[in-house]
Amino acid sequence: MLEESFVPTSNERLMLERECSRSIVRVLACDHDENGSGECERRERGSQWSERLKEGFSPVGFSDDVVDDVKALLKRYRAGWALVVPPHEGEDHSGIYLTWKEEPVVWASAWKP
Repeated sequence: MLEESFVPTSNERLMLERECSRSIVRVLACDHDENGSGECERRERGSQWSERLKEGFSPVGFSDDVVDDVKALLKRYRAGWALVVPPHEGEDHSGIYLTWKEEPVVWASAWKP
């Protein structure tokens, strides 16, 4: 994804590569984190986070204007990026997914107490 979206010398690409490599190390280290350091990230699907958050919060949907704005921003990048809004009938309708070539990359949601 980075190779197709940024030139090799792009500062933004270098920053993203650095952050991604740190995240990978944290994920790998998390599986073996038995000392209870608390630096482990939960790597779960949006539906799993949604169920966890529903215990104390109510989901707030994104407005059509927000969705349209994000889609417009994505058009500035290379083809392959998309925004997916799950259908409201489904179990996980509390967020949106940023995808790269139809693979979910980021789940974003909004909640209220």
